[in-house]
Amino acid sequence: MNDLLMAFEVLLAIYKDGAYSNLELNKRVNGASNQAIITRLVYGVLQKDVQLEYYLAKVTNKRPSKTVAILLKLGMYTLTYINSIPRYAVVDSLVTICEKYGKRQLKGFVNSTLKNFDAGQISLPNDRFEALSVETSVPLWLVKAYSKQYGFDRTKEFLSVDTFTKEHIRPNLKWLTLEQLKDKLEAQNIEYIQSVAGGLFVDNDAYIKSLNEKGLITFQSMTSMLAAQAMEEKDGESILDLCSAPGGKAVYMSGLADVTITACDIHEHRLQLIRDYINRMDAENIIVEYNDASVFNSGFVNKFDKTLCDVPCSGLGVVGKKADIYLTASLEKCQQLAALQYEILCNASKYTKKRIVYSTCTTLREENYNIVGRFVKENPDWQVVRSQQYLPDGKGQDGFFIAVLGKKSL
Repeated sequence: MNDLLMAFEVLLAIYKDGAYSNLELNKRVNGASNQAIITRLVYGVLQKDVQLEYYLAKVTNKRPSKTVAILLKLGMYTLTYINSIPRYAVVDSLVTICEKYGKRQLKGFVNSTLKNFDAGQISLPNDRFEALSVETSVPLWLVKAYSKQYGFDRTKEFLSVDTFTKEHIRPNLKWLTLEQLKDKLEAQNIEYIQSVAGGLFVDNDAYIKSLNEKGLITFQSMTSMLAAQAMEEKDGESILDLCSAPGGKAVYMSGLADVTITACDIHEHRLQLIRDYINRMDAENIIVEYNDASVFNSGFVNKFDKTLCDVPCSGLGVVGKKADIYLTASLEKCQQLAALQYEILCNASKYTKKRIVYSTCTTLREENYNIVGRFVKENPDWQVVRSQQYLPDGKGQDGFFIAVLGKKSL
């Protein structure tokens, strides 16, 4: 019962108060003996939210209050996906929690609803878009947007991939080569899979954490590394990282060539994240500076050879790692972000002499191809050198977009 109670309290904070799932879990259960099961319950409910909403509508005549709805979602998820907790224990525990949270008059309702619940007896919608939405637990508006962009079959393929649980690490190039890192892992009998970016997929354990704490490695996604590599830095160049926090790409770029990097962000706590990253990795030649990327900075005009624009985005490509993204996502918010993204890219073009890398961790053309296409149309002195949309593949590749823009020779 304690596991379910703690999971419920975390979910209550997320759904009712807008708390971030990772921060709430760290605050409440970090280091606890039952952390693994609570984390699985919380992330599981969030990942299956669309599906659980559909089930909830099917098993209730009238939508219950938010507290009871969260309770029922937790119960339906546990009964469907967790085999280690007996059915009677799930139902009894959630009925007790219902009473504890002042819903005593609804104990019978919660009890009968969960006792009679069987996901296998609930049929999918007849409409194929609605059915895919329920099956993959992706909002219907997004299923339709993806289907328009990629086609229904391709959409179904990448939305149906399994969640990839391994972490992607790279060596701190100041202290370790990739081969030396492999030797260290092999000496510990740790299995790894090498990525196309030159990092390794591993299971996170105490040894991996110790290497990270010592600054010998860092956790960095494969696609994040690819975005930094797309800068193709050369010794002596000046690099601007406009939206840098937490600093992973800036630190990585500082080890790829003898360059000077100016890493910017908008809030002091985000600037401190960059400084902490630099200190842990013992990185050099990185200047941390406050700058609002959406506001034109006359002091930056033609100051940099190359600029990285890893712009704020909806994060739809990394929803497997951030299960609460779908709770607040909407096409309207994506369109609002697109306006900001375009503004940042236009500012970057005024600061940059040679190359811009524009990147996002999202999968909608509104934030990707449309931004870049509009930019080169309205700025004829720039051209697209190459661009690529990455889609989740269940093998460690996130949803990510990278476009390389080059300044035309006059």
